[in-house]
Amino acid sequence: MKIIYYKCPDCGKMIELPATVRGRIVCAYCGSSGWIDDDNGNPVIRQDGPSIPERKTAQKEKKSFNPLIFVGVAAVIGVLYIIGTKPAETHQIAPPGATVQAEDPKEVLRAELKEKYDIIKPSEVRGDKTGKWRLNIIAITTAPNEFAVDYANAYMSEGDVHFIINKHYKTTTKLRLQTGILEVKTTEYVDKEERDARTLGNGYDLGEQYFDMATGKEIKAEVNENAGTVEAEELIEAVKEVADGGIGEGESITGIEFDGSDLRIIVDLSEADKTFPVEDLALSRISSITDEVLSLEDKYYNTWETVTVDFGPVGKATLDKSIVKDQGAGKFFDFDYDTVLKK
Repeated sequence: MKIIYYKCPDCGKMIELPATVRGRIVCAYCGSSGWIDDDNGNPVIRQDGPSIPERKTAQKEKKSFNPLIFVGVAAVIGVLYIIGTKPAETHQIAPPGATVQAEDPKEVLRAELKEKYDIIKPSEVRGDKTGKWRLNIIAITTAPNEFAVDYANAYMSEGDVHFIINKHYKTTTKLRLQTGILEVKTTEYVDKEERDARTLGNGYDLGEQYFDMATGKEIKAEVNENAGTVEAEELIEAVKEVADGGIGEGESITGIEFDGSDLRIIVDLSEADKTFPVEDLALSRISSITDEVLSLEDKYYNTWETVTVDFGPVGKATLDKSIVKDQGAGKFFDFDYDTVLKK
């Protein structure tokens, strides 16, 4: 449904109304009244009195009019709602006799962000080579993840990366918009990090969220707890069937164990391709192997608490369910590549 916006000339309130509305209207805030007429398909605001066709006929018949009366009547127009409807359906009105023009939704949203959170047009980031990075600095008691979706709708396009530094909480929130998914990652603010793109968002990781821009809702890793659990033997057999899909040529799964809580997968990389450092390969395999484990049915997920991928002398990584995320394409472990591998 097309929406038109009105601004009351008396009390200045701004509200919206379906473009198809016609008829008598009354101010929900100041009590002023008026009409919305149709002028060749366009909504037009006028004062109480004859309709546009009636007024045109009357103007032909009358040679003069009293300007004082006209001005007095024209002043009685306010923020409106259709008689018999709720005050919540009031509308932003234009001056009497003016054709109503739809306001840009982005501009409306930007005005709201400015009023509520002191958000202004983001600035460019020094040292950014992509042309898509932007920066906003605020100092408020609201965390940026609470208005991240509105911010993205107001200021971001596909592929953009924006940073919001909140000096009150000493945090930096990174927003990345990709294929309709908004990634929101918060880190500790590092003094003067905003001075260069190379230092932005490099503080200690405080958490990450993903939002579906189509619905505005956070994407969470949903699990059916009512799916129950399975015996250890069944879990191990199921993991054996899928784990090989997470390794490459020359690599092998040499063992799978379960102690009632931790699911341990033992991997041999000694015969793997030596194109890349073995530590880098291990990091890649932590992701690919656990992705296979997380692809299993919820009854298997409910059975274990942690997953350990053990590469012997190269190191091992233990991951728990607290870092399981979902970007809309399935569950994954959102781990820190710099610290996950332990020897």
